Amino acid sequence: MTKLFGGFVVFLIYCCLMKKFICVLLILISGFFCWKKIEFTEKTHTVNPYGVCAHLTRWEFKNADEELALMKNAGVSAVRSGVEWGNVEKEKNQFNFNLLDELYAKINKANIEVLAVIPGSCTPKFAQPFPHHIDDLAEFSAKLVSRYKGKVKYWEMVNEPDGLSFWGGLKPNASEYRNLIKKVYPAIKKANPDAVVLFGGLSGTPIKYMEEVFADGGAECFDIMNIHPYSFTSVPEDRLIERIRDTRKAMQKYGIGHKPIWITEIGYASANPNPSSIEYIKRAIKICGIDISKAVVSYIGDEKYNFFSDAMTGDINVIIPDAKGYHRITFSDLKNLSSNSYPLLFLGENQAFPYKYLADLKKYLTAGGIVITSGAVPFYYDIRISKRGNAYQAEVGTKTMEKFRIAVRTKDDPEMNFVKKYLLNRPVVRGDVVKKESGDLFKDIKPKGHYRGKFFASTSASAREDKFIPMLYGVFGDKKVPLAGIYKYGGDMSGAFISIFSRGKEYVSEDVQAELLPRMYILARSEGIERVFKYSFRNSEYDFSRESHFGMIRKNLAPKPSYFAYKTLTKMLGDSIPTYKKVDNVHIAEWTKDDGTSISAVWTTRYPKCVNLKIDGKIKDVKNIFGEPTTYKINKTGNMELKIDGRVRYIIGAKIVGVEK
Repeated sequence: MTKLFGGFVVFLIYCCLMKKFICVLLILISGFFCWKKIEFTEKTHTVNPYGVCAHLTRWEFKNADEELALMKNAGVSAVRSGVEWGNVEKEKNQFNFNLLDELYAKINKANIEVLAVIPGSCTPKFAQPFPHHIDDLAEFSAKLVSRYKGKVKYWEMVNEPDGLSFWGGLKPNASEYRNLIKKVYPAIKKANPDAVVLFGGLSGTPIKYMEEVFADGGAECFDIMNIHPYSFTSVPEDRLIERIRDTRKAMQKYGIGHKPIWITEIGYASANPNPSSIEYIKRAIKICGIDISKAVVSYIGDEKYNFFSDAMTGDINVIIPDAKGYHRITFSDLKNLSSNSYPLLFLGENQAFPYKYLADLKKYLTAGGIVITSGAVPFYYDIRISKRGNAYQAEVGTKTMEKFRIAVRTKDDPEMNFVKKYLLNRPVVRGDVVKKESGDLFKDIKPKGHYRGKFFASTSASAREDKFIPMLYGVFGDKKVPLAGIYKYGGDMSGAFISIFSRGKEYVSEDVQAELLPRMYILARSEGIERVFKYSFRNSEYDFSRESHFGMIRKNLAPKPSYFAYKTLTKMLGDSIPTYKKVDNVHIAEWTKDDGTSISAVWTTRYPKCVNLKIDGKIKDVKNIFGEPTTYKINKTGNMELKIDGRVRYIIGAKIVGVEK
């Protein structure tokens, strides 16, 4: 570097002496812009930023060719899949690479890149738990990257090391993960200097965990940072950008802000509600004296607070079917919500609620209204509005429930310790209740699926006049504890609170899954995320829970709506880096493709809205998330009139320069 700088100085003096000042100026300007472009490109640009996760080394292997063809057709450039160490090296130094050899050959032939996760979900017995066998892991990793040099470039060190399910069954420990990468990273680089090593994809963005790993040399033991910023019960616009920025800020603190960031898991599942929960809620409504066929169900859909009880836990007409009608309100409408006209209010699986409206909710309950929650602990978080006008959640805890004379006990309460040994201890379903039993008035309903054993119904806050009717119990040896119930009020209150406290597996409908997919990618790319992997590509459909319905294609390989939304996105966005802004709940992103075409994307957080857009340029076409033409109108002022909602509209050939009110 010193020699280069010295040479440049000599050249500069020479140019000055020769009075070639214009030449010097051009060189300086050209050099500056080239340097800026190279720096930007290295940090935020890949040939193709679109990835997907697939279990190709497991149950999906037999359909690998078909899946890879579908991936290629959708514009996917990279596939993330576990290595499954325990299947490759069942006994120490006895290897079977047949499956990996065949799979990686198929993927390479499809011209798709591989992101391989070490060690996968399967660890050999001699190396269990793997965090305590990092020498074995380093040795195995070195052998892998050496064998597949030129075929597999990207390697991820442990999936979600901050989670109990993926840290060998041990309590996650940041210093242990730091020790692991400090051992494995140099072993990989020695075996294959061209290998690119990713930090283990973190569940969410646990900043404290990151910083503990970055400390003491950990920051130098990976090439690409990696996060899994899921947001199951809210929209991407809620916190995705904030979480990316928090991650980059933590990296900058340790001098690695220049390293790329990948998102190797993100997405929404399009599972169906637990059929048992649907039956419990239906019966509970009847017990409360309501004929659902004659009742209009209210639900809260408030874009200001990013609260959508009709969308983020599935379609309301599926969870509470056969109602006379469904009525959307915002939180400000609660004050005047009539319990006579609207006897039922559905809150969904939300743990958050803006506390400034608690009094209005209690007024509704006091007047005889019935509130329904389909999972989780209500009011655990207060939703507040920041100075910038963004909604955010502030943790308060379970005490607020007592204002409504409902309460919970947790598995961590001293008197509840007995439940722990009866909970499942397997990844994905870890912590779920094994044995369940319906309450006396629900005996004919057979409890199905997953119910988490974290929160249990309690009557400790109930008044003497209140009545509690258990809907569902968790059974733990000779004890049973309610997971759900009806709090029927007496005395000064006349309504009821129907609640399932066991949080389900969060999900959306297939249509909403497709709606949210391009928004995740556009927002992530606008923050410089180099590559984004959708979790996952294919449904397993082993039951109706979230985990088995993350895919963009069904188990039978039939594409879901989100597949077509993904395919349209890859064509529209390409490898461009968009700019993003929000104007009066209208979300706008803009970019220019390599061929010079200007494209704008516009959407609302959720609900339809007619907008009057100021545009710059000639509109060539407007398409929806499926690539279908969308109608619009150019008014007398030259503005574009367009009806938008949560589904992105792509405006081709023009930029949006303003939104007329």
